Amino acid sequence: MNQSSDSQRVLIVAKIGRDGDLLASTMRRAGLSCDIVGGIDELLEEIKRGAATAVVTEESLRGAAPGWVQRFQMQPAWSDFPLIILTGYSLDPEISAEKLAALRALGNVTLLERPVHTQGLLSAVHAALRARNRQYEVQHYMQRQADAQEALRRTEKLAVAGRLAASIAHEINNPLAAITNLLYLVNTSKGLEEAHRYGAMAQEEVRRVSEIANQTLRFYRSPAELERVNVSELIDSALALFKAKLRASRIELRRDFAEDCMLVCSVGELRQVLVNLIANAIDAMRNGGGLYLRARAVAHPSQKTAGVRITVADHGEGVEPQVRKKLFEPFFTIKGSTGTGLGLWLTRDIVERNQGHIRFRNHYRPHGAVFSLWLPREPESGSQEQAKKAS
Repeated sequence: MNQSSDSQRVLIVAKIGRDGDLLASTMRRAGLSCDIVGGIDELLEEIKRGAATAVVTEESLRGAAPGWVQRFQMQPAWSDFPLIILTGYSLDPEISAEKLAALRALGNVTLLERPVHTQGLLSAVHAALRARNRQYEVQHYMQRQADAQEALRRTEKLAVAGRLAASIAHEINNPLAAITNLLYLVNTSKGLEEAHRYGAMAQEEVRRVSEIANQTLRFYRSPAELERVNVSELIDSALALFKAKLRASRIELRRDFAEDCMLVCSVGELRQVLVNLIANAIDAMRNGGGLYLRARAVAHPSQKTAGVRITVADHGEGVEPQVRKKLFEPFFTIKGSTGTGLGLWLTRDIVERNQGHIRFRNHYRPHGAVFSLWLPREPESGSQEQAKKAS
């Protein structure tokens, strides 16, 4: 695997005499790329730029800024940077046995006692290089996984856009047909009063079209930043996209929202979650039924964190036992060619990135499925940053 020249460097920290030059000369004669750095603080910065390993003399640890061990441990998930420490000579009083034990506890640390033979040193460096290259492979694998997941998110967003476009077309078609008929009646009216009445009815249908368009724009233009929102208003904005489909499917809608349900969240992402759950519920009721939406201010069952629980229940057929374990897996669908298999996977991903959780169960009186998600009223600051980066 090709790596940049910086990522293959051997860093050398040796403060006394010509140790640094001698070590660098040894590395270069062996065909290794190396750089001499002035101290531990500089070493930590150079590691961020890219390096394969570091050779550090124990006396160079004297005077390092407090907390450097903790800073060294703050590495990416894929990284376990190999550190080679040359001990020996007269043991530095600041480098006690306890401190050396603490360095070993860092994990990927090799201690070489001086005087060290050239072959022994080069053997340790080459072992560190091999270990670091394996770490780079893990880094690339993790990046490919992240890229693949992002591609899946984009795919599902396109699928959501397609479903919404169909729903919006149904929603707009009825008022447009009514407007056409009302304009005909206006033109054929026998009196001004009758024409005004038909004109007022046409204006009401135009208002309906405008409302649908505004709800759609809110869905796609919601900013990535977190904002405070009333959950009942958010659910209603998602329901507005399905009014015609609910009527056509003979589905009775029941809404049960508490007044104190407020959330700080990414409005666009949460609306996407709600649209997906509502669409799935409608698809599960081909022959009509009932759709029940509920929102309550509920604390987390174990952590007691203030939050909101949103429930979406339908009177469909429910989910078979063999399907439940795969329900939130990517590419798993029971909709045949009409489903992407990404909706519930992305739904859970959004909920969990916002420090929440989503649960599923069947209910039997009447028959159907229940999806319940819980979100904290205000996510922790660290998770807010994470949600912004991921959105």
